[in-house]
Amino acid sequence: MIFILICAFAAVGVGFAFLYARNDRLKNAEIYIGTIIGFDEKMVKRGVMFRKVVRPSVRYDNGRREIIAQYSDFMYAEHFNYSVGDEIRIRAYPQLPKIFYLAEADEAVPSKAIASFIIGGAFFVFWVMSEILIG
Repeated sequence: MIFILICAFAAVGVGFAFLYARNDRLKNAEIYIGTIIGFDEKMVKRGVMFRKVVRPSVRYDNGRREIIAQYSDFMYAEHFNYSVGDEIRIRAYPQLPKIFYLAEADEAVPSKAIASFIIGGAFFVFWVMSEILIG
């Protein structure tokens, strides 16, 4: 049973690692103005509903060269209200210039971290229930 508890702590630790890595990239990122040049689109199934998700691509100049970058992850299409040709403020990490974050809207916890926290919580609940039932 101790293995289940170790898995719970490991999953929560992985979640914090995802959160730390993203916050570190955002803290060291520089703000640029990018022009939207396109979108990757796909449909995802959430429960019984299908929703459209997009991953925008931008072109920006980092002072040394022009770079084409993609957003860090897919987002629901209804949360991204821009079109091709619009200029937006982005954050780009100098060591990973081909990935960007939105300058104003990227304060949310990443979905990978949330999934890790949920898995860790599920392991912990399973451990507690097994301790109660099995002893």
